[in-house]
Amino acid sequence: MSRITKGVTALCGAIILTALMASSAAAGCVDPPTLLSQGALSPLATSAGKGSAAFEDGKRSGGGGLEDEASIVGLWQFVFSSQGNNVAPFFIPDGAPLDAGYAQWHSDETEIMNSGRDPATSNFCLGTWKSAGHRRYKLNHFALSWDNTGKLCTPAPGAPSCFVGSANIREEVFLDRDGDAYSGTVTIDQYDTDNQRMFHLRGTISAHRITAD
Repeated sequence: MSRITKGVTALCGAIILTALMASSAAAGCVDPPTLLSQGALSPLATSAGKGSAAFEDGKRSGGGGLEDEASIVGLWQFVFSSQGNNVAPFFIPDGAPLDAGYAQWHSDETEIMNSGRDPATSNFCLGTWKSAGHRRYKLNHFALSWDNTGKLCTPAPGAPSCFVGSANIREEVFLDRDGDAYSGTVTIDQYDTDNQRMFHLRGTISAHRITAD
C-alpha cells in the first residue's frame, strides 16, 4: 500500500470518528475528536466564544470604532469548519470542526498561527498576507506536519515520529465593518516529502479579535 493510500485510509477513519462525535463534543464535556491522524483538535473548536472573557471583550472593543480605521492587524481567535468535504473518500459533514486556535496578523504582512493540533505534530505555521480589496485579505501560510502514530509515514528505527511533509493553508477573508471579526474560506493541502499532494480539504473560517482590555 502506498504512503498516499495509507494516508487517505487513516484520514477516512479519523473523519468517521469526527462525524460520530461532533454533536457530542459540542454538547457536553467530551474530548474533541481527532482529525488527520496526526493530532487532536483543540477544545477551542467547540467552545470558541462560549464563556470566554477575552473573547467577549474582544467582540466589544475591536480594531477601531470607524470603518476607515478597521484593520486586520492584531490577535484573533479562529475556528475552521468543514465545507464541501462530505464526499468520498472524506465524508466530513459540513460544519464539523477542522481546527481552532489563535492567529496574529502583523503590520509587515506576515502572520503566525497557533493551531489546536497536538504540538508533537507541529502546531505552528507561518504565513504572509496581502490586501485583496476593501476589508478583504488573502493569506498563504505553511506548517510542517509530523506523524507520531506511524499511519502517515514510517518512523526510523527508534524514532517516536516521522516528518510527513508541508501543509499549505490558504485563506480569503472579509473583515467586518467594526474590525471586530472576520470570516471567509480556507483550504488545506497536505503534501508528502516528495511534494505530492496527499489530500485537499475546504472549509469556512470565522474569527474574533482578542484585545488587551
